[in-house]
Amino acid sequence: MVKLKDWHWPTHGARAVVLLVHGAGEHCGRYEWLASQWQRRRYAVLGTDLPGLGRSGGRRGHIDSFEQYLHVVDRLVRRADELYPNIPHILFGHSMGGLIVVRYLQTRPQAQRNLRAAVLSSPCLQLSMTVPRFKARMATVLDRVWPRLQQPNGIQADSISRSAEVVHAYANDPLLVQTVSVRWFMELQRAMAAATAHPSRFSIPVLILQAGADKLVSPEASRRFADQLQAPSKRFLLFEACYHELFNEPERELVFTEMVKWLDEVMATPPAEAVQR
Repeated sequence: MVKLKDWHWPTHGARAVVLLVHGAGEHCGRYEWLASQWQRRRYAVLGTDLPGLGRSGGRRGHIDSFEQYLHVVDRLVRRADELYPNIPHILFGHSMGGLIVVRYLQTRPQAQRNLRAAVLSSPCLQLSMTVPRFKARMATVLDRVWPRLQQPNGIQADSISRSAEVVHAYANDPLLVQTVSVRWFMELQRAMAAATAHPSRFSIPVLILQAGADKLVSPEASRRFADQLQAPSKRFLLFEACYHELFNEPERELVFTEMVKWLDEVMATPPAEAVQR
């Protein structure tokens, strides 16, 4: 069994607990600032480095199935139930973490009974970069005969943020995984296709925060998903000038303020009376 690295940012008198799902190649340690802001607003935070990433065990940059990531969310939910059984639980996913949250809600509708809301930050529903056709065909073949073959993930440090400090830290982070397996890539493709194949219907409120100048994922795909989504309450916020990592951008204070304002509104509304916001 793969040993996973858990993270916990507690707060006194927590009014809600956020279940944090990070993005591709990274780890929960990159969310210290965001977690500290949540703590100041009396939101506790739980997270887990995904298999093969950060300080968790597993083959670096590889999964056999996207379902492995959904099992991590199952585990996070159980942990939240144990540590914070009587307060609202909120799912937060950034980039690939946003895709994981979407697939979790799509495939585990019964789990939504224990959740109060979901927040998607620049969710990976479609890549901005175009994969050459011959590479896509080759990946399909290699997925069957050499699924663990590793290739660079294509993420450039200067594409994640306009902050030189963030870019420098990213480029020098020894925990980042910058190669991925063929199977990982194909599972990501299959998960994105499944997430966007049909309009989604969720029973909890959803907030989508999207970077307008995103160089990694498609802002248009996020907007289409939001437009088609059916939920008791939903909001799509586009931050035009921002790069992919909204909470590592110069405007991060504004992004956080908008997010927590929406969460406060949702939590102030009884679930049965939630309305479109």
